[in-house]
Amino acid sequence: MSGSGRSRRPPERRSGRAGRVGRRGGARARRGLTRSSADLTIRPSEFSSPRAADSFELKRPGSNALPRQRVVLVGVSSRALPRSVAEEHLDELERLVDSAGGQVVGRFVQERSSPDPATYVGRGAVEAIGEQARRDDAALVVFDDELTPGQVRNLEKRWGEAITALDRPGLILDVFASHARTREARTQVDLAQLQYLLPRLAGRYGHLSRLAGGIGGRGAGEQKLELDRRKIRDRIARLRRDLEKIETSRQVRRRARAGRVQVAIAGYTNAGKTTLFNRLTRESAYAADRLFATLDSKSARGASPRLSGVVFVDTVGFVRKLPPSLVASFRSTLAEIRDADVVLHVLDAASLRVDEERRVAADVLEDLGVEAQRIIPVWNKMDLPGARVPRGEIGISASTGAGSEALERVIRARVRPEPDRFTLDIPYSNARAIAESRAAFRVLDEEDQGESLRLRIAGERRNLGSLSRFVEDEAASEPARVRRRAR
Repeated sequence: MSGSGRSRRPPERRSGRAGRVGRRGGARARRGLTRSSADLTIRPSEFSSPRAADSFELKRPGSNALPRQRVVLVGVSSRALPRSVAEEHLDELERLVDSAGGQVVGRFVQERSSPDPATYVGRGAVEAIGEQARRDDAALVVFDDELTPGQVRNLEKRWGEAITALDRPGLILDVFASHARTREARTQVDLAQLQYLLPRLAGRYGHLSRLAGGIGGRGAGEQKLELDRRKIRDRIARLRRDLEKIETSRQVRRRARAGRVQVAIAGYTNAGKTTLFNRLTRESAYAADRLFATLDSKSARGASPRLSGVVFVDTVGFVRKLPPSLVASFRSTLAEIRDADVVLHVLDAASLRVDEERRVAADVLEDLGVEAQRIIPVWNKMDLPGARVPRGEIGISASTGAGSEALERVIRARVRPEPDRFTLDIPYSNARAIAESRAAFRVLDEEDQGESLRLRIAGERRNLGSLSRFVEDEAASEPARVRRRAR
């Protein structure tokens, strides 16, 4: 076994939401964050309720009222993932824990070629992590990867009742559940939580299977598992129907914005997307220096005269190893990015991991079908120490406003490019062509040429159509312009 762990002296307790109670009493009830599989969304004592679908209690904003939960983080390094990178990943995991209301008191990184199929880390590491958690009075161990249900069961069996294992997807779901505030966001998170929970039910009632069963009958645990799966599937179906109704309403709102240019603000979580949204629209949407402070998409018109007719949409942030169930549940929200005319890809110019964050966000945008020509990279937080911007790209500070005017000009040029200018020489005998040119283009100047009318027009070349035969060759007409100036 090759691994190392270190304890961390807990900082002074600060105000903030702690996590949700896993159970109503005992050691589990003193914990803050969601229990990895069983207690993530369910109150087992209420499974017998007649309203089966309503017996699953999902985490809600403001439900965290306990002191901050003490947490140990676990990561794995390898040749493909150097220890320095694994430590950086744990830095982000710590921010997720903080956003969920927890307090990291220790870390453990093991070097191995691949995860152990039974316990993710090696046997010796399992014991060392358990000892570290007990020494630091930590009731929760969070892994920077997805654990299988079997791995969770094996780990908790080795550690005993006092320590719970939670994986990265479960932690992200916990953060989303804490920050979801609108009906749409809550429905999306509820669906993702239940989809995450469903395959993790097996083994919850293993002890019950010994109480009944035998030939011709199944054990109580197996019967209970079957019942719970049915209840969760029923609720998943109901939530999907609710999301379909919400999506219908969203499509109506989207059609109401038809004819206006839509610019989506996307990027890695905590890159400053909502702050930029507020800067461009003069809105006051909630923004905070924490991961996933924004889950609900918001839209507003641009405040600057340069941005008249432009609608900006603030969207949920991306993160490394985003749970697939969340991506599926938030598909209607992500559709705002997919359908936008322009996407501002906001990057944290001061982040040490900005290259990885850019790659993660770019992969999501590609999966959504957003073409590269629709994306404008925007390097935010230029006011912070260490911020850097690649040559030729846009750097701003959304918090101070520095660089925002230059960004507005870039957006305007992208959504309203300068029109092409042409000179048409149309014979007076072709009155229809003259009328068509005046109707389809902005006429800058008209000049009588005797037998023809010379028009300077502005517009898109693709709209010329049959008028293209009247376009004057600028080079050939230069002598005529010289003669006119001489007169």
